[in-house]
Amino acid sequence: MTKVLWAILISVGIGGCSDERKVSSVEPPTGSFAGGEEITIKGANFPTGRGVAVRVGKRDATNIVVESDEKIRVTTPAGDRNTSADVSLVFDDGKAFMLKGAFRYIDPAQNRATWSKALDQVGGAKPKK
Repeated sequence: MTKVLWAILISVGIGGCSDERKVSSVEPPTGSFAGGEEITIKGANFPTGRGVAVRVGKRDATNIVVESDEKIRVTTPAGDRNTSADVSLVFDDGKAFMLKGAFRYIDPAQNRATWSKALDQVGGAKPKK
C-alpha cells in the first residue's frame, strides 16, 4: 500500500508541476506600424532578474521588463504597414523562442476609415479621431 501511495504522489507531483519555460501569446496582438506601443508577452517560467532580448519582426523591441515569471512587457519597434511579424525572444541562458506571426502592424488611420464606413452602413456613431 505504501509503494502505491508513493507512486501516486510522485506521478501527481511530476505531472502537476512543470518548470519548462514557455512563450504562449502576445497582447494586444496588433499595434500601429509606427511602433512605440506597449505589448505584453505571456508564458510560463520566465527567469526574473535575468536578461532577455526581444525582436518584433527584424527589429529590436525596447524597454524590456520581465514583470513576473509569466509576463514580459516591451515597447514595439516600427514595422511595415499591414504585415504580420514574428515575435522572438532569446534569454541570457541561450534559450530561444519564436511566436510566428504573433503581432500585426496596422495603420490606425486606415482602420478608422474602415470602421467609419461600416458604421455609416448600419447608422452607428463614428469613432473619434
